[in-house]
This record gives sequence, C-alpha cells and structure tokens, in this order.
Amino acid sequence: VDKLVADKKLGDKTNGGFRRKAGKEFETLDWKTGAYSSQNKSPIPEIEPLLKLPLEKRLVAARDLPGKYGDFVRRVLVSNARYALEQAGNLAHDIPAVDRALEWGYAFDVGPFRAMDLIGLDWLREKMSENGGTVPPLLAKAGKSFYSDNDVATLDGGRNGVPAIPGNLALAALRKTRPALEENKEAAILDLGDGVLCLEFRGKMNTIGPGALTMLARALEVAERKGFVGLVIGNDDPRTFSAGANLSAMAPAMMSGDWKALSGAIRTFQDASMSLRRAPVPVVVAPFGLTLAGGCEFMLHADRVQAHAELYAGLVEVGVGLIPGGGGTKELLFRFSAELLQYDELDLFEAVKRAFKMISTAQTSTSALDAKAMGFLRESDRISMNRDRQLADAKQRVLDLAPDYVTPPLRTIRTLGSEGMGNLEYALWAFKEAGFASEHDIRIGREVARVLCGGEGPGRIATEQDILDLEREAFLSLLGTKETQARIEHTLTTGKPLRN
Repeated sequence: VDKLVADKKLGDKTNGGFRRKAGKEFETLDWKTGAYSSQNKSPIPEIEPLLKLPLEKRLVAARDLPGKYGDFVRRVLVSNARYALEQAGNLAHDIPAVDRALEWGYAFDVGPFRAMDLIGLDWLREKMSENGGTVPPLLAKAGKSFYSDNDVATLDGGRNGVPAIPGNLALAALRKTRPALEENKEAAILDLGDGVLCLEFRGKMNTIGPGALTMLARALEVAERKGFVGLVIGNDDPRTFSAGANLSAMAPAMMSGDWKALSGAIRTFQDASMSLRRAPVPVVVAPFGLTLAGGCEFMLHADRVQAHAELYAGLVEVGVGLIPGGGGTKELLFRFSAELLQYDELDLFEAVKRAFKMISTAQTSTSALDAKAMGFLRESDRISMNRDRQLADAKQRVLDLAPDYVTPPLRTIRTLGSEGMGNLEYALWAFKEAGFASEHDIRIGREVARVLCGGEGPGRIATEQDILDLEREAFLSLLGTKETQARIEHTLTTGKPLRN
C-alpha cells in the first residue's frame, strides 16, 4: 500500500491501484512484482458450489470451508465483523442504520449485523477470543442474535423495535398478519390492502409455470368477482423478478413429441400475457433485477410498469433456440410501430428492424433507464430508486389508475409481408458471413423475421391474435429441431447457453 501511494496509484482517477482498466478489461496488481496482469478468472473448485447456495446457507458454508480458502474467508469474516462492531457507534444511531447503509448504498444482500446473525454470534465470540483476543462489548451483550422477529439490539446493549422504513411494503411482513388468499408452489395471491391484490411468484428463479399461470387467472377472477380495484405483480426476491417460462415443465412433452400439449401450453402462456391487457382492472408490474423472457413479456403487457432502477430486462429466448412466444415478439412490433405514427413520412420497416435486432441479438437492459431507452419501458412507466418502496409505489400506481380505468382496445397493424422478410434476409446473410451466426441462428432469425413481417405474401392488416398465432407456429417449429432441443437440455443441465 505504501508503494502504491508513493507511486501515486490511488485508484481509478489515477489509472491505477489494486487494479486498473485496460481498454474494456481489468488488470490486477501482482503485489510481489508490482506489475499489472490480466485477471485470473479461473473458477476455484472449492468455492463454486457455495455460490449457488441461498445466502443464509452460503455464509455458513463459507465459514466452515476447509483448507487455505476457508482460512482466508474466516479471517475476513472476523475482521469485518470486528470493524463493524467497534465503529458502529461512531457511524450511526442504531444497528439497522448501519445495515441499511450497506444494503442501499452498496447493494449488499445483507448488512454486517444481519450477516453476523447468519454466521452465528457464538462462533464469532469464540474466534475473537482466541489467542487472548477480546470480544467487543456490542457482541458480548447481543445474546443469540442482533435481530429477532420483534426487536433489534441497541448500541448500548439493550433491545428496541426495528425502526420502520418509510413507505416500505414488504410481502414477508404482510404474510405474518394477512395470510395468502390463494397459493400454490409457484405463486400466491395476497391482499395489499385498499382493494389492491398482489400476485407473488415463488418458484425457482421465479419462473412462470402452470402453477403461476393458474394463480394469475385466479387473481384476475377474484379481483373482478370481489370488487378489488387492481393487481400488482411483484415479489420480495433479492435478485430475480422472473427468469421466464419454466422450460423444465415443457421438457416431458417435448421429449415425447406431444405437440398438441405443447401448442396448448404456449397458447395458455400467450393468453395469460394478453389477460394482463384485457383485465377489467388495472395491472401494474413491479420488475427488478433479472426480468427475462416470459417475465419480460408479462412486463410488456402490463397497463403500467413500476420498475426498480436496477433492471436487467430482455427477450433472451434465442439463447435456447426459440423466439419470444408469450407475446413478446408481437408486443415489440406493435409498440415500436405505434411510436412511428407521429411522423409524416412513416416507414414501418424501421420498427420491424428495431424489434428484429433486439430479439435476434437477445439485447438486455443494464438499468431501468436503459430499458426505457431501449423501449422495454414506456414514458408512462415509472422507476423506483429505493427497492424497499417499489411495491408501495406500484400499489399507489394501481390506485391512481383505478377510478376511471377502461380496458385498452385490441389493436391492428399493417404488416410488411415478403418484402420486409427479404430486407431482413440480407441482415441474416451479413451476420453469417461475418461469423456472428451459426446455421441454426439463421433459422431462428428467419422465424423472428416471419413473425414481425406478418408472414409471407403481400402486406396486410393483422390483428394481435394474427401475430400471436405466427409466434406460436414459429415457437413450435423451432422446438421440433434437434439443435433447439440440445440448447434447452444444455441450459437446464448446466445453467449456461449452448452455441450450436
């Protein structure tokens, strides 16, 4: 550190520090030689399994990790805990303020005191007292944990209620006082109060399978039958709004070649997306983090979106050899075409080309502002900077829309037909010649082009259902290829895409 300071390598602004940026890559300092070299991104076998565990299990597994990596992790855990314990009184008025500062300001999953509870206070006391060490008074007086269901330790060794977060609406807290109206393993219907319902996804990565679709249909039915004024779709997951449709639920039918069942499943998903637009009450989606594929399609079909600032939204189905088949392809076509209607010299191919590029290259937003620039969010959609207030903001949006809400009318569009497909064929040829696309990528691109142009033949006036039917045909056609089946199987097995 002294050498870095002497050399005036003080961080990003001085182009050097423990690491530095070289072009688009980062280089890391070799502390032995003082030279920079490319980062070593090789996975560590002992660490990799831990990264897939939920946080509460991950911290304990890291604490108990054997070998040199475990020794390092334990030193870091104890050192960080001691610093937080000794400095908390100098930095804040209470323990929750310290945790929230790290969670809100630095995107920590949990702050240092919540982390200590997960690691185990008895273990920390034991480690800190080894070799004649002292246990900080705050830890010594904390008992079994800093936080309990009803209170939190205070800086003077007492206990007090956890200060409320202004504007916070947490589903975990709501469930303790107001049980779900209906629920299954994939989703639940909750009453947010003031006549607003919430559909909460609960499956792995919040994927949308038959159970979630059933609960969506029930939520809209309950809203209409019992006089609720609207619906919010959101959840409390720290990272993922929804990773999309549950492909594993489709695997048995795909393997057995049950195309009638597959066609029915796709039609059901499309109907679910469209039900958000046809609902008799306003529907507001509250996306955050990973909002991919089917999750993104639900977002696109909502009356309004109340997005968190950290939003990674995209129609990424081409990664598994498919096209967006739950209404996403249709929605981008209609949305981008509508944006051009304000111009005198209207060229609908610009809308088709824009949607084609986003879908065929699986573009994903890096933030909510980026999603708005890309077209995933509209000018009428809003952004919550504070995740703790997002659901409350979404609920208020429903209440704002409800008094004079009218279900939007179904739309039509003039398609480009074979002429538009021919223009996009040239783009696909260029991709292939440049080495950016495989033969199967080209086939997927042709299916995207066919849907966006309304099929072969001359241009025509097409309804939303016409484009949805083309979507479903393209989806099933690709699902029947061995290349797409290989991509799906590889993704379900490894969690990573396959390029073939």
